[in-house]
Amino acid sequence: MSGTIFHLGEKFVQEQSGERTMALRNEGIISNQLAEGAVIFIQNQKIFFASSMDDRGMVWASVLTGEPGFLKLDEDHHLILDPALLRSSPGDIFWTNVRNGRGVGLLFIELLTRRRFRVNGHIFAEAGRWRIQIDQAYPNCPKYIQRRQLISNHGESPPPARELEGWMKQADTIFVASADTDGDLDVSHRGGDTGFIAYIDEQTLRIPDYIGNSMFNTLGNFHVNPAAGLLVVDFTNGQTLQLSGKAVVHLDEEPGNVITGGTHRFWDFKIEKSVYSQSLFDFSSRFIDFSTFNP
Repeated sequence: MSGTIFHLGEKFVQEQSGERTMALRNEGIISNQLAEGAVIFIQNQKIFFASSMDDRGMVWASVLTGEPGFLKLDEDHHLILDPALLRSSPGDIFWTNVRNGRGVGLLFIELLTRRRFRVNGHIFAEAGRWRIQIDQAYPNCPKYIQRRQLISNHGESPPPARELEGWMKQADTIFVASADTDGDLDVSHRGGDTGFIAYIDEQTLRIPDYIGNSMFNTLGNFHVNPAAGLLVVDFTNGQTLQLSGKAVVHLDEEPGNVITGGTHRFWDFKIEKSVYSQSLFDFSSRFIDFSTFNP
């Protein structure tokens, strides 16, 4: 593929970070279809993560799950979502947003093996199901993923906690939604040691940007479109915190209240909306270990 696959925002951050050459080397992994191994991996995942955009242009990150067959491949360039097999919250904002037939980003991540795969495309209603046209599909490295084993939990969960600072103090994993100026969406993973996100105040979080694949899909989107969504999952009971707002990117600073692992990059998340809910049912996990790549 040629270097034109990256948009202006991605190119800007690549150049400012001195990683443009590495980004061009890595772009060859991006395709508009799924190889057999990727299909098997995706269809074996019990949960996955999605980004969507509402009518106001705000972006959201969500977690979805369903019975076997909830998500399946239909030809090399399309995935099919069957809402009849949904097992996560039917009230998630994702289902309202996709009625607009806009872009969608998907992230499949197997916490136990630290494997992950991203699919970006466009979603359309079709005979009671949802067809996702694959525009970009590519694997991601295992860095910063904390290993967990997903297990069933048939006990009742308490109401979701509604204290932002408490959620941030306990978080070692978040999921970030972003979009470019054309409404093309992406959702990515960010991980670190417990409390790696700095709580600044009730409207501001500070997230470090560690060494990655040099493509800067998320920060590149933020450069041209500051709309940002953030999802935190309580892996003990399936409760979630969804936030939507704006991102302010810092490419060459090292503040005292966040560790960037030497990149001198971070972004401030300005919160405009928040939703606390029970997104996953009969859900829990067993923590195994932190990533050895965490700064």
